Amino acid sequence: MIDPDTGVCLGCGRAPEEMSGVPSAPPHAEADDTAQLPDNVRQQVGEGTQ
Repeated sequence: MIDPDTGVCLGCGRAPEEMSGVPSAPPHAEADDTAQLPDNVRQQVGEGTQ
């Protein structure tokens, strides 16, 4: 069932364009796990902490 106010499916949350096969925006790129911490942060929290 489509919500008449928003145009979004109440069951799955998709817009009519998504259900009809119109491509949506590509997903965001994954975060780069190899990014280095700035020196001041590395001194406070240490290497390899999450």
